[in-house]
Amino acid sequence: MDEQERGMMTLFEAETHSFLLRLWRENRDDPKLPAEWRGSIDHIQSGQRYYFRDLAEIGRIVTSYLGAGADPADLAFMPINVGVERESKT
Repeated sequence: MDEQERGMMTLFEAETHSFLLRLWRENRDDPKLPAEWRGSIDHIQSGQRYYFRDLAEIGRIVTSYLGAGADPADLAFMPINVGVERESKT
């Protein structure tokens, strides 16, 4: 890797955030009530961990790291390479 590539990688890493998302279901004390989804998000770079009970919190937590111009509505997960055919390896 040459110096220019290292510089580009450093810039990329400075603008990158990594998160570890964990989700689980917890039963309630009253068996008549449905189980409740809970979760946690770890921000890898800072080591901060956040717990939540409302899945809508995922967007708020992630957006807090993306800056003032970030909108949680823009965090919709969409497949990448839509309409791109894979090359055959033959």
